[in-house]
Amino acid sequence: MKKLLLLGSMITLAFFTNAQSVAVNTDGTTAHGSSIFEAKSINKGFLIPRMTSAQRSAIISPALGLLVFDTDTKTIWAYDGTNWKNLNTSGSLTLPYSQGVNLATPGFEVSNQGIGAAIEGSSSAQFGIGMTAKTTGEGSWGLYAFSNGAGSQSIRSYADNGTAFYGENNNPANTNTLMNLFNKGAGKTGSFQLANNSSTSANVQIAGNHLGEQLKIYQTNAANTQAAVSIENSGTGTGVEATSTTGDGVIGTSNTGYGIKGVTNTALGKAGVHGQNNGTAGSGVVGVSHTANTQGVYGNSNNGIGVRGLSSSGTALYGSSTTGYALETNGKIKIAGGNTTPGAGKVLTSDAQGNATWEQPASTPNVAFRVKGVIDGFAELPSNTGVKLQFKTQEYDLSGNYISINENGNLTEANVFYVPFNGIYHFSVSVGFTLKSSSAVSHYDYHRASASLIIIRNGVEMTFNPTFEDHDPGIVAQANGSTDLMLQAGDKVYVQVSQITYDLVTAYVDMPIDDYDFRTFFSGHLVIKL
Repeated sequence: MKKLLLLGSMITLAFFTNAQSVAVNTDGTTAHGSSIFEAKSINKGFLIPRMTSAQRSAIISPALGLLVFDTDTKTIWAYDGTNWKNLNTSGSLTLPYSQGVNLATPGFEVSNQGIGAAIEGSSSAQFGIGMTAKTTGEGSWGLYAFSNGAGSQSIRSYADNGTAFYGENNNPANTNTLMNLFNKGAGKTGSFQLANNSSTSANVQIAGNHLGEQLKIYQTNAANTQAAVSIENSGTGTGVEATSTTGDGVIGTSNTGYGIKGVTNTALGKAGVHGQNNGTAGSGVVGVSHTANTQGVYGNSNNGIGVRGLSSSGTALYGSSTTGYALETNGKIKIAGGNTTPGAGKVLTSDAQGNATWEQPASTPNVAFRVKGVIDGFAELPSNTGVKLQFKTQEYDLSGNYISINENGNLTEANVFYVPFNGIYHFSVSVGFTLKSSSAVSHYDYHRASASLIIIRNGVEMTFNPTFEDHDPGIVAQANGSTDLMLQAGDKVYVQVSQITYDLVTAYVDMPIDDYDFRTFFSGHLVIKL
């Protein structure tokens, strides 16, 4: 006890006599000039107050810089004037560790000159996070990675069994880009490679439940001559495949070039553009062009098929144009399959709906007809009014283009020749008239009967000369003649008769009591098909 009192007295005396520096040691040296107190020993330590975490927290008004050894955390704690801070005397951090700073320089910086990672974060827990970078400041960056070495990588993400890179935006109102890559160099901006050669998974998959495009690519350099999108497939699969439930699979639009251009350099059976539609409506490939001398769909092939259309029950290839060509080819054309029945020497013909088939051509088209006589009860002819002549008997109709009264009882439709082809046709007409007078005085000298050919084209009636007339006075009159006419497919031709009488004379066409059926007939045949 006396020794302790003596030591305390010596220390107290040293505080006042040794320039405010105190040394506690066994070698007799003085304290360092920069230290107010220095303790030296080779077999003893310096012991500061020890207490639990609760005791440390209960210290009333701790002084700035107050040190305490926490027996719960087994670390030294220092008071920074506001909070207790956990100090680590071994050179490593004690977790959890949290620190806030407000600096213009990095708050935490690690430099590693070796080949290892400067910072590594890992987690072995299910749904754990190896490292998190967060930011809440406007225009700030959650993670900034910089690389300045040749062949170096700013960010490298590696996964054995999980997702190497995952980005997520949880704010529905956020309109910013989730990932943005900006490249001022001459290399690729992004590269994706699936190295497993037995994998059938998609190399890149884009999925979204939104109203905009899934993928949009801009090429803003007007001097660019390369494709905005280029796809090369070394296998036997499709270069580009587009599937749509209700809309268009692919739409190609160009102001001056090709909307869609397909090129194939392989053997037969490969297509430059292949469009497939499995729905009940729509098209596999649709090409639209609004500029003259441009193509809606352009297919080019050095050895195969430029454009190929396949359909099980619909239209494999459809072209439509208001003022231009729906289909223009420069080269060979092959039409086969289905019910087209191709064969050597056949010609391509179509029905009224435009369905084309190969048919064996006749040496001369068999277009010829002849009808004669007038149906029973044909009314007397009104004066100065044309009447369609209704023939009684059809002698022949080789092409089936003349509709007789027996084939169609409708007087409007019957006794009409329907022109099947563009060409020059020859027609002969002969009409016998019978005149009757109800007066004792004959006025037959003033009678005139006539027969004309009427052509209906696109709903418009035209009278073709010469008009076959009779000027012979008497009870029996005859009008006859023939002519050649250039007609178009779809024209309708029939005979019209009329008469001009004087006073009480009435004209009839071949009255049955006269038995003059042979005097009235109408015939025609194709001379030259154009």
